[in-house]
Amino acid sequence: MNYSDLCSRCLCGSVMARACRWFLCAVLSVLIVQAQPLTAPEELEVNPEGGWNFSGVWKMNITWKNGVSNGITRDKVTYDVRIFYTEQMKLVHSETIELNANQMGHYKWTWTSPLPLQCTSHSVQLRYRDHDHTSAWTPLKTLPGKDIPDMKNESVYPVNHIALVSEGIRFCCILKPEHDGQFTSSNFTIRISNRTYITNPIRHALPSSARGFDITCDNEGSTYFIGYAPDDHNLTCETRDLSSVECSWIEGQQNDAGMIGPTKYSINGRECSPQLCVLNQTIDTGVMNWTLTAKNNLGTKIIFDAADPKLRVHLKAPSLSSPTLLNARNARLDWKWDRLSNYNSFPMICQVERSGRIINETFEGTGLTSLFLADLKPFTEYKARVQCASREHFYKWGDWSNLITFITKEEIPEAVDVWMHVFGEQTYVVWNSLSAAQSHGTITRYVLFMGNSTDRNEERVTKSPTEFCHKLLAGSAKTHNVISISAENSAGVSHPSSITIPNLSPGGSVNTSRIKGNNGSFDMFWEPSPNSSCGYVLDWYPTYKAKQCSLKWRKIASSSSKENIYSDRVMDTDFKEGVKYTLSVYACNLGAPHLLQRREGYMVEQPPSGTVQNLSAVQEGLNIYLSWINVHEEEHRGFIEGYNVYYGYDGGDAQKVVISDPSIQRYKFSLQMETYKFTVKAFTSAGEGPGSTITVSVDPQ
Repeated sequence: MNYSDLCSRCLCGSVMARACRWFLCAVLSVLIVQAQPLTAPEELEVNPEGGWNFSGVWKMNITWKNGVSNGITRDKVTYDVRIFYTEQMKLVHSETIELNANQMGHYKWTWTSPLPLQCTSHSVQLRYRDHDHTSAWTPLKTLPGKDIPDMKNESVYPVNHIALVSEGIRFCCILKPEHDGQFTSSNFTIRISNRTYITNPIRHALPSSARGFDITCDNEGSTYFIGYAPDDHNLTCETRDLSSVECSWIEGQQNDAGMIGPTKYSINGRECSPQLCVLNQTIDTGVMNWTLTAKNNLGTKIIFDAADPKLRVHLKAPSLSSPTLLNARNARLDWKWDRLSNYNSFPMICQVERSGRIINETFEGTGLTSLFLADLKPFTEYKARVQCASREHFYKWGDWSNLITFITKEEIPEAVDVWMHVFGEQTYVVWNSLSAAQSHGTITRYVLFMGNSTDRNEERVTKSPTEFCHKLLAGSAKTHNVISISAENSAGVSHPSSITIPNLSPGGSVNTSRIKGNNGSFDMFWEPSPNSSCGYVLDWYPTYKAKQCSLKWRKIASSSSKENIYSDRVMDTDFKEGVKYTLSVYACNLGAPHLLQRREGYMVEQPPSGTVQNLSAVQEGLNIYLSWINVHEEEHRGFIEGYNVYYGYDGGDAQKVVISDPSIQRYKFSLQMETYKFTVKAFTSAGEGPGSTITVSVDPQ
């Protein structure tokens, strides 16, 4: 029996019984209605209040129509509202609202966002609530912000906002769609969507400057405006020319003269310009008092200072001229005190800033006008300036002079760092260019002498200053195996550096082993060698792209301790992913270097860039023998670990065979009579490369 049948039976019987039964029927009717599921709101819409405008919109109007009524008439209706930042689906507002019931079932509610609605898309959903019973949530309805893909511009909101003192304002920055995700800003620190960053609430207890408070994001920004009363401080009075007093101070925030009026200044009743006032009064009266009055339409600020001007000597800038007596290691600086005759008899101390650093030396004298710089580097550009102060009563350093630039003379170059590269049948002598600190001038040429241990000057070769290697003629490395090189500049010739070419067999005197890159470097280890008398040399180059001057090297001194192992980390900004490198360790001695170790490897392995070669198929009965040749070595981009073979026919399932031995390059397939498509792909630890494909028809035989 259901509630309706029970209600019908309640209406029969005596008057008293019928009254009781009527009450019971009413209660049961309410239970019947409440047991029915609640209907979700319909026709949900969201819009910015008043439409979009240039500066920003904070209020969102949400409208909807009530779902099918359950038959109970109420004075109030209740809904749950949820609002999300659309892109991240982050809940930013959740509220249960109560509204006056509307006979037509149409409702509206307005939400005020802490951010302008332009900042990001907002999604809204509702559900109807009846005490503890709720309907299903409506589908999300989205109000698009200015960070959707269709909006390409970079923007900051709100724009030119007018704010009250101490009012918290959140700004948002919407980046361009193509931004790389590396955006950083001291203001916009909170990310709410892929393109939008927002600030924490910004509050200012004081008015802004005339230009307001600017907040910028790349090339966009926003401003809001408030005003200041004078807030000048740090009044300081001193003498600059030993005959008058100059007073200066730090200004407070400035205002728009049209709104607040200009700030007017006076010291001891005399009008002054902003920030500086010159008082033509004697400095020989001992301690003096100064009162600064700063006044505008918002208020007045009075600050004080007192001092003996003779104890506050702040010298002006000297006029520095080009250096005299200039050579490779020394220079003299001269200057004048323009229109400052009082300085001629004034005891002072001076210091020099040389190329951005103040040298650890001071120079003293009366009316000082020159100083001598020593320990300079040859053929080096220097920038210098001078400042001076009172020697007897040091107060502060004076103003810097003008900055001058000079270049010291050239000197004989340092010795050249020379090495050799034996690559197949070719032999090169290579050397590093001298740095500016080593060349001591402009290198005009390099001079090589090639001979042997008994005749070192048999052949002479000159190279331009832009050449850093020399290819030896075939076979000459055996007869001219001792090469010396010197660098020349206008001052002379450097001490010669020599290298003896070793006799390396084509296959190498050591086995080549593999090495893996480690966080941008190769870690090399080797045991001490009795063949080493002057340390070790570690060199490296791209294995398959070796060319003249592609070799790099580093010389490593022998350790004074009794180490059981040597190690070195090879880091090179030119290391590239997917490129094979050869690294070698040589023992240095008075004769030819001795090869100790050779390794080959990749900084980071990549999938092969090339396909297997000569893919072919031969049928024997119902067997297909597939064969191929490995990918060209230059296209390996990693150590080949094997091959993936994909095959199948129309209508059949695709098959895959993994061959984990790269030496296996022939494979047997037992197949039924169909037309098959085979694809072979070589793979490294980083994945497989492109495929080579062949189509084979298995015919009856």
